[in-house]
Amino acid sequence: MELLALFFNSFVVGFSGAMMPGPLLAVDIAETPKHGWRAGPILSVGHAVAEVAIVVVLSLGVAALAHNPLVASVIGVVGGAALILMGGNMACSILRGRVSYNAETTDRVSHHRLAGKGITATLSNPYWFVWWATTGLAFLVKSMKFGVVGPVVFYFGHIMSDFVWYTVVSLLLWQGKRLLVGWGLKVLILVCAAFLIYLGIVFISDGLGGELAGSMDEALAIIGALR
Repeated sequence: MELLALFFNSFVVGFSGAMMPGPLLAVDIAETPKHGWRAGPILSVGHAVAEVAIVVVLSLGVAALAHNPLVASVIGVVGGAALILMGGNMACSILRGRVSYNAETTDRVSHHRLAGKGITATLSNPYWFVWWATTGLAFLVKSMKFGVVGPVVFYFGHIMSDFVWYTVVSLLLWQGKRLLVGWGLKVLILVCAAFLIYLGIVFISDGLGGELAGSMDEALAIIGALR
């Protein structure tokens, strides 16, 4: 029963990260018109790959690196630059007519490349690292009292929240596609592109300003109190 409670709690808490607007949500919105409702779960596969990596790293105790100001700054700057490039490429593709968002479009990438976009969108968001250095790591520490099975149960409970959320978003967008076909949909994608560029600028600013390092220091202090 305790493991079931761990699964349920990690599933619910996972929504605290999944439902926050960010790069992955913007990419989900942009790719759904081309891939249909499958965009959400496919992007979530890429997201899951990134998350299993960070769970393993944190479980091995490498989280101590997160408080290093240089590491935090690099995460912010590199992640921000990746978001600006992603948003810029998205906007250019729309403005130059390289992508058609009409009812029947054939301009779609493979499922592997779409999953890769899920990984890129995840790793380019420095606040994803902050979430894992706070809420995620606190939960992970508590789950380890069950041994190896604890982090595994926690991971699957957490990742299920992402699959559910992004699949629901894709389903709702796909069902409402008829209302957005044409310029309406293109404008929505341009808004998403602008949002990615804005996030990129904010991430770079925070990285250079040391705000991410401060957040990670506070996170590690909280984790130290839990142990």
